[in-house]
Amino acid sequence: MYVFITAYNIGHEGDIVLTERDWNVYEKARFKRNAVRQRKKIWPNRIIPYEIENGLEFHKYTCITFKERKNERNWIKFSKGKGCWSYIGRLYWFKGPQSLSLGARCNNKGIIMHELMHAIGFWHEQSRPDRDEYVEIIWENIKKGMENQFNKYKHSKVDSMDFDYDYNSLMHYSKRTFSRNGKPTVRALNNPYMSLGRSVGFSYLDIKKLNALYDCKNKDKVGWSEWSAYTPCNSRCMKYRQRVCFSSRSHCPGADSHGIKTDRRKCTKEECYAPVKGNWGQWGVWSACDKSCGYGKRKRTRSCNDPAPKYGGKTCVGANTQMRTCNMKACPDSPTPSRNTGPGGDHGTGNGYYLYLESSYPARFGFKSQLMSHSLNPSEDWCVSWWYSMNGRTVGHLSVYLINTELGTKTKLWSKSGEQGKRWKQGFSSLKSDSHFRIMFEGTRGRGYTGDIALDDVQFRKGSCQLNGFVKY
Repeated sequence: MYVFITAYNIGHEGDIVLTERDWNVYEKARFKRNAVRQRKKIWPNRIIPYEIENGLEFHKYTCITFKERKNERNWIKFSKGKGCWSYIGRLYWFKGPQSLSLGARCNNKGIIMHELMHAIGFWHEQSRPDRDEYVEIIWENIKKGMENQFNKYKHSKVDSMDFDYDYNSLMHYSKRTFSRNGKPTVRALNNPYMSLGRSVGFSYLDIKKLNALYDCKNKDKVGWSEWSAYTPCNSRCMKYRQRVCFSSRSHCPGADSHGIKTDRRKCTKEECYAPVKGNWGQWGVWSACDKSCGYGKRKRTRSCNDPAPKYGGKTCVGANTQMRTCNMKACPDSPTPSRNTGPGGDHGTGNGYYLYLESSYPARFGFKSQLMSHSLNPSEDWCVSWWYSMNGRTVGHLSVYLINTELGTKTKLWSKSGEQGKRWKQGFSSLKSDSHFRIMFEGTRGRGYTGDIALDDVQFRKGSCQLNGFVKY
């Protein structure tokens, strides 16, 4: 009688089930590996036994053969569990079936192949220890609780077999996997707009890696596979390599109980103390805005510790701090944040609010900001009035337009450019419209930060401005 492997299940990583022997796979140093490191997790004889629970069918790829189980010690059991997931490689230490779940919405070719690749012995591509040289993980866009899906793996557990990073791999997350806001969670450093991953079929490198891991070029050879590459040096300055017996044990002298032979060696001094290049850790959370109202800033930081540079390796390139503006609610009865520009307070009560176009960074020359009224009914005569401040050496332009919402036309009613003095001034314009219309205020940033443009007390009155008592000076 067999017991189910769920007794060994201590956690999930997305579509990967981690056992207690895999729980320490997360990367603390950078090396180029991404397949299973221990060759005893390779399936013997390139044959993977399985048990189908619900009649699902699978294709055969490369030199690996899938067959229905008979009396094998280990096999894959396909079942309709909760979600799409698999263990990584053969659970060699356990006698019995290992589950591969194909739950709701998992029953398509791409997902089945993806989960089979896990069971065969492959981790996700974007979790390679060297992934930070190729992609950026955008932690602030990841759903809460899903951050561990983007961890890197220890070089002692994974082996890329010296293959290039594969942006198109069936094992690579797409740009928005586990996004909390629809924005990218992972993007290519050399091309942020590049599509990542694939939903149907293997990539060219997927097949190459699979064939290399199972030594398919020697599939007709009796005895040992070729040796794997040596691991990086561990903390005891040791490295090892392994090979697999894909034949009868009698053809593989020196094989252990799992059909593996391990060659351990002492690393040279140069290997032990080879320079380690530093890599940035993830960004911290954004700080609170440093002002409760008006123009403020917030920041976040990161450390060069993933890994930290060691043995003369290069430090991280780039800044460890990012700053962002935070435009909180306007401060009552106060000037704009920049000196020598803007009004000293609001126009009306002296303790109210006003609206202004901030000309400081990140605004640039020619930057436009628009304020649009609600839709107004056709009328013979309207009067729109406002108070404006255009105080500063580099003030741009303020214009007022009538937008015909039925025809889509735009008519300029009023415009001012450049310095207009420190005091609030009143503007007004009479207008007529046979159609529904809106009034749009448009401010244009000048050539410097001393160019804040402010608006206050915008009013609409029926009748001409002259009848409403407005007089041009």
